Amino acid sequence: MATATSHRLPAGVRPKRYRLTLTPDLEKFTFAGSVAIDVEVAIATSTITLNAAELAIGAASLTPAGGEAIKAKRIALDGKSERATVTLERPAPKGKAVLELAFTGTLNDQLRGFYRSQYSGPDGKPRYLATTQLEATDARRAFPCWDEPAVKAAFEVTLVTPKEMAAISNMPIVSERAAAGGKKAVRFAETPPMSTYLLALIVGDMACVEGKAKDGTQVRVWTTRGKEWQGQFALENSIKLLAYFNEYFGIKYALPKMDHIAIPDFAAGAMENWGAITYRETALLFDPKNSAAQARQRILEVVSHEMAHMWFGDLVTMAWWDDLWLNESFASWMGDKAVDHLYPEWNMWTQFICQDTNAGLALDGLKNSHPIEQKVNDPSEIRELFDAISYSKGGATLRMIEEHVGEEAFRDGLRRYMAKHQYGNARGRDLWSALQEASGKPVTAIMNSWVKQTGFPVLEVRTQRGKGKTTVRLGQRRFLYDNILGEAKRPDTTLWKAPVTIARGGSKKTAALLLETRSATAEAPAGRGTDDWIKVNAGQTGFFRASYATRDWERLRDAVEQQALPPGDRLGLQDDAYALMRAGYIPATQFLSLARAYVNETDASVWSDFSTNLRGMENLLLDEPCLGQYQKFAGSLFAKAAKTVGWEARKGEGHLDALLRSTVLGAKGSFGDASLTEEAQRRFAAYLQKPESLRPDVRGVVVGLVAQAGDKGMYETLWEQYKKADLQEEKNRFLGGLTRFQDKRLLGRTLKQAIGPDVRVQDGVLVITGVGGNQHGRDLAWSFMKENWKEIDRRYGSGGFAITRLVAVTGAFTSMERHEDVERFFKDNPTPSAARTIQQSLERIRLNAAWLKKNRAGVAKWLAGKA
Repeated sequence: MATATSHRLPAGVRPKRYRLTLTPDLEKFTFAGSVAIDVEVAIATSTITLNAAELAIGAASLTPAGGEAIKAKRIALDGKSERATVTLERPAPKGKAVLELAFTGTLNDQLRGFYRSQYSGPDGKPRYLATTQLEATDARRAFPCWDEPAVKAAFEVTLVTPKEMAAISNMPIVSERAAAGGKKAVRFAETPPMSTYLLALIVGDMACVEGKAKDGTQVRVWTTRGKEWQGQFALENSIKLLAYFNEYFGIKYALPKMDHIAIPDFAAGAMENWGAITYRETALLFDPKNSAAQARQRILEVVSHEMAHMWFGDLVTMAWWDDLWLNESFASWMGDKAVDHLYPEWNMWTQFICQDTNAGLALDGLKNSHPIEQKVNDPSEIRELFDAISYSKGGATLRMIEEHVGEEAFRDGLRRYMAKHQYGNARGRDLWSALQEASGKPVTAIMNSWVKQTGFPVLEVRTQRGKGKTTVRLGQRRFLYDNILGEAKRPDTTLWKAPVTIARGGSKKTAALLLETRSATAEAPAGRGTDDWIKVNAGQTGFFRASYATRDWERLRDAVEQQALPPGDRLGLQDDAYALMRAGYIPATQFLSLARAYVNETDASVWSDFSTNLRGMENLLLDEPCLGQYQKFAGSLFAKAAKTVGWEARKGEGHLDALLRSTVLGAKGSFGDASLTEEAQRRFAAYLQKPESLRPDVRGVVVGLVAQAGDKGMYETLWEQYKKADLQEEKNRFLGGLTRFQDKRLLGRTLKQAIGPDVRVQDGVLVITGVGGNQHGRDLAWSFMKENWKEIDRRYGSGGFAITRLVAVTGAFTSMERHEDVERFFKDNPTPSAARTIQQSLERIRLNAAWLKKNRAGVAKWLAGKA
C-alpha cells in the first residue's frame, strides 16, 4: 500500500479496462469526457483514489458486478498530489466493479495532457487541432486514471468530433455514427493492455499517405491537410524499418496499424504512443526540394527510435520511472542500429560516438550527475530524468555490453527477455539476467557497476615496450571535471567493470580484457616495432576516457595526422583530450597541439565533434584578450577541408559528403572567415531571386553567415523569409539565423519574438538558447529570461527538455559574479523540474572560472607563438 507521503497510488483498486469518450471543443478550447473503468476491488472500501489534474469531475459512481450503483457523496481533488479521491455513500464490496466518472478540462497551450495546436491552413487562416502528450505523468490531465506505468489496462476510445475532421487513436476505427450537434462519434478497437502514458488522441483536419508492410500492417503518415506528400519519405522507410524490427526481435509488431502523425506544436521530438506515434513536423516531414541531408537523417533516426519503442517500452514497459533509461537508451541504441542496417554507408556508429557516447560522457563527468538507474517519486523528479544520462549514457553502455558479449548472444538474450515480459512490465535486472543466460558472461555484475553508480572512469595508460612484447598497464579512477579546482579531497573509491579493447599501429588484431580492479596489465597485439601507437578503447565502444603518457600522446597525434587511426578512434581521441584538458588532467596547450593534427581530417562526424569542442573553448575565452588569436587559429584548422569540399556538390557524392560540407563551411565561417562570409552573401542574394539556386544542404550555413555579418536590413529580410516559409525546417533555418546577429539591439528584438505570437511555443526555446549561445547575446538572453520568467515558467516549467535546455544556458558563464547571480535567481524562483540542471549549471560556471584561472596565461602565450 502507498504511504501518505508517497506519490504511488493505493493498490486496493486496480483498473482492467477504460471505456473513454472525449469531446473536444476547438472553438472554446475545452473538452468534456466520460469514462467507465472496469476495476478489481481487492478489499472492501468506501474510497477510491486515482490521478487527476486540472480536471473538474462532476459526477462519479461505482457499480459492483451484479449489484446496484453506489453514488459518490464526495469527490475531493488535490492539486498538489494530482489526485482525486472518490468517497462512496457506502463501502464497495471486494470483486469486480465499474467506476464511472464525468469530467471536463481545458485544451491548454502548454503542449502537455490534452492540448491545442495552432497552424495555418492552405488558405492562410489560423486553424486548430487537438492532440495529446501524456508522458510522463500527464494522462491525468486528459482523464481520471491510474497514471502509473505498471498499472496496465485496455482502452476502448470514442472521440466525438466535427464531421469534417479526422480522429486518430492507437487502434483502427471500428465504427462511426452521427452524434448530436452535427458531429460524429468515432469508436476505436480495444487496445491490448498498456500504460496510460502511451494513449494517443488526435482530432483535426488531417490527411495521410499510406502503405502496407509485407506482414499486412497498415502504415500511414498523417499531417495537417495539404502537407501529406511530405510524409512519403518517412512512410517508405517506416515500412522497411518494420520488417527489420519484426525480424530482429523475433516478435511481430503487435497492432494492426502504425500511424506516424506530424503535430505543428510539439514539446519533444516525438512520442512513442503505441500505434499512433506523434512527432514535431521537422522530425517527420521531408521536402525533396527544400530539405537538407541533416533533415533526412534526423527523420530516419527519430522514426527508428520511436518504432523501437513499439517493442521496448510499449510491448514491454518499465515497472516504474527509475527504469525510464531502459526505454530511452534502448531506443537510442536500437534506433541507430536499424538505420545502420538500412543505410550502412552513413557510418551510424561513428555518428553514435559523437551524438550519444560523448554527450553522455560530457554530462556524467559532473559531480551533479546521477546514476542511470535513479530512484524517483515526485512527477518533477521524473521529468528531470529525460536527459543525456537516460538517453545517451544508457545507450552507450548497451553498445558496450553488446560488443562485450557479441551481437548474436545479445540478440538471443533480448529475444528471451521480450518473449517473457511481453504485455507486461520489467526491470533492468530482468534484461541483464536474460543477456547473462544467453552469453554465459557476468552481465549483471558488469551492468550494475554502470547503471547503479554515478560517473565513469578515466583509464591511465602506461606502456612498457620491449623487443618481444609490449605491456599495457591500466589504472582506473573516477573522471571528474572538478579535478580542475585543485581542492584537497578524499579519493573517490568507485570501481567499474570495464570491457577494454587495445589496438596497435601495424596490427589488425586487438587485445581485450575486463578491467574489474583498480589496475591491471595486458599484452598489446604484436606490432611492427617498439614505437607503434597504442590506442586504448579501440573503436570507442567503451564508456570511459583514456589518458596517456606524453610520448604515447605524441605517437597518437602523428597517427591522427597521417589518418592511420579509424574515424571513430580519431573522434574519441580528441574528445578525450578536450575533456581531460577541461578537467585539468592535461594542460590546455596539449589539446591545442593535438588539434593541429586534424588539419587533414576527412570524416564528417569527426569534424562535427571536433568543431563543437573548439567552440566550447572559444566560449571560455570570450572575455579574454587572446580571443581573436584563438578564432584565427581555430578557423585555420578547417582551411584544407573547406577548400576540398567547396560549396557545390560533385557528381557521385553521398550523404556523408553533404554533412561534411555543411559542417566544415559552417564551422570555418563561424570563426570569422571573411571570404566565406562574402560567398555566403552572394549566394543568399541569388537565393532571394531564385530559391532553387541554393542547395538545401548549405542553406542553413548561408543564412547563419549572412546573419552573423548582417545589419538591420538583413534582419528584416530574414524575418520576412521566416514568416513566408511554409516548411517548418525552412522556418527554423531563418529563426536560427535571427539568433546569429552581432548587433545587440537586433538580438533583443529576436528575444522578444521568442514569446510573441509569430513564434511557436515549441520554437521559443530554440530562439532563447540560440541567442544565449551567441557570444554577443549570452548576457542578453539571461537578462531576458529573468525579466520574462513568469511566462517562461508557465510555458515550460512543467518539465522536460525545454526547461532544462533554457536553464542550461547559464552554464556558459565564466565568472563567480555570474554564479552568484544565477544562484540567487533560482533560489528566489524555484524550478523543481530543473533542480538538478540548475545545480549542474552552477557547477559548470565554477569549473569555467577555475579553468580560466589555471589556463589563461598558458593559452595566451601559446597562441602568441611563444610557447
